[in-house]
Amino acid sequence: MHQLMLWLMVFSTSGDPCPAAPSVPLTVGGERLPPDRLCFLVMPGEAVPLGCPSDSASWEFSCGSPREASGSSVTWTAPRSHGFATILVRCGEEQQAFSAIIPVESSRWRTETLNSFPIGLYGDGNDRSSNPDCFIELTQASMGLRISTHFTLGEFLGHVEGAFPQYMALDLALVDKLEAVIGAVGASYLEPVDINVMSGFRTPRYNAAIGNDTEYSLHLYGKAADVWIEGWPPNNLMDDIDRNKRVDVWDGEYLVDVVRRLEAAGGIAVGGASAYRWTPQHGPFVHIDVRGRPASWQTQRNLVPDPVI
Repeated sequence: MHQLMLWLMVFSTSGDPCPAAPSVPLTVGGERLPPDRLCFLVMPGEAVPLGCPSDSASWEFSCGSPREASGSSVTWTAPRSHGFATILVRCGEEQQAFSAIIPVESSRWRTETLNSFPIGLYGDGNDRSSNPDCFIELTQASMGLRISTHFTLGEFLGHVEGAFPQYMALDLALVDKLEAVIGAVGASYLEPVDINVMSGFRTPRYNAAIGNDTEYSLHLYGKAADVWIEGWPPNNLMDDIDRNKRVDVWDGEYLVDVVRRLEAAGGIAVGGASAYRWTPQHGPFVHIDVRGRPASWQTQRNLVPDPVI
């Protein structure tokens, strides 16, 4: 029962327009987690130093070794099997649950499927250096795992195909960047804002099936997301964030400008950002990625008129 309570503490509370940021700062491997992050990645069997500011802190782990500890730091060893671990840190009067994501190493993936999940081939299939380093296994339960203030793990799985488990790659720097965007836009909004992830990770197989011929799309590596900003309550449409009384591509361009200002200020990963216009299938959105260098490109023309709101 105690382990169940630890597990439940890290899951999303649906419908909450103002989710709480972590109340306890956590360092992993000597580096402090970004302020909105509720998880970190650790390889199977890896020993990782963890820390918090209080010498009187107490630690509880749902698996791995040790299961309990006290003090401002502890070295925790992850289980040798993939999955998730819940870490409860009590620091003074505050307590916070974090998740350790233990992925499947890509060396275990040798065909076009992983545990019957269809992935396809990266590149021409002959050069394993094209593959992601690892994949995260998702069950129906872990889809709701909260990995940051505003995001659950399942939001970054761009397409559910077949039965569970599903697998995806995810660069957590992308999550941090999107959290920073929410904070920057929300600073000038009266109502809470959130980001809707329209498309996150795609397998090479699915990417080809929807007509994309880019073999090295950053979506294939969990380094890109197509998103729009929504106010509260959500309506599955980009908000009028530039306040021109229209929902149009200029709301996307406003978001791109926010991304560029955040990148220039430092503290988030640099990458590509471009606004996309209305189509018959969806409203305007923005592609944001963490490729490590600035990039932008010309996007498609309007395929439907911009509605006035």
